[in-house]
Amino acid sequence: MAFLKRDHVELLLGIGVLALGLGLLVFTFSHALAIASAPGDFFRSQFPQNQTPGGPTASFRWDATDFNATVQDTSSQGDSAINSWQWDFGDGTRSGGATPGPHRYSNASVYQVSLILRDANGKESRALAQVQVVPTQTRSGESVGDPTAGLTAGFDLSGILQPVAVTFLTFGMYVVLTLVGGAITRAGWNMIKPKPETIRVRLKPKDLTRAMEQDSAQVVVLPPPPS
Repeated sequence: MAFLKRDHVELLLGIGVLALGLGLLVFTFSHALAIASAPGDFFRSQFPQNQTPGGPTASFRWDATDFNATVQDTSSQGDSAINSWQWDFGDGTRSGGATPGPHRYSNASVYQVSLILRDANGKESRALAQVQVVPTQTRSGESVGDPTAGLTAGFDLSGILQPVAVTFLTFGMYVVLTLVGGAITRAGWNMIKPKPETIRVRLKPKDLTRAMEQDSAQVVVLPPPPS
């Protein structure tokens, strides 16, 4: 009865260990599949603090009649409200505010007008337009984004090395989890798989003495060889 109870305990323990190992393997492979299918989305969901707020997008419309030009802000804000507008009319004149007044040029020419936006998060955006000033004529147009906005002379490796390091560390962790899960699964299976039948014999000292006496009684004494 004692052996039967111990076998039951080993069986239940083996089933629990086997279930733990299989669950660990399923968890590991499901997350590895998530990384393989969409690594960018996976890492962004794991490290939301690395997401940077979106900045504003600068744009404006301009109209020029004779020597007078007006600009109309058509910018859109990002994650924070815009709190600074800086206008440069291309002839040395600058102005602030979302709706500056009409600007009068002294000469007919093509002037590069620019708008620089800043929001409460410190994000910046810039737009440019080539304003045509022609006497007695009307011209109008839309700005374009500044292609050099946000470019710096330095080369920052943190945006490259961090995802690579996180990728290697994550897959290394999943390899370790796979090995551990496999070892736990193997241990559980070894505990619950059928074992060969064994017969346990317990001999007492008097039984060993009786067996030795029987063996000695069966010894045949041979006569000595002739001289």
